[in-house]
Amino acid sequence: MLNELRNKFITNRKYEPLDVNELLDYVRQTYVKNEITIVEYRNIVRELEISGAKKPDYTDEYVEM
Repeated sequence: MLNELRNKFITNRKYEPLDVNELLDYVRQTYVKNEITIVEYRNIVRELEISGAKKPDYTDEYVEM
């Protein structure tokens, strides 16, 4: 599943993903664009997190507000 995602990323972006976090961002975009189902999204995110992907922590950005 991750190999398929990586190949799709390379086809669309014309470069290799730098890390699994970049693939995580990409899979979020494909889900938002309705290119994959919620089930596919959850399965891919689970695999990416097992591979070390982490969601960004935005809490520091709002501390000063």
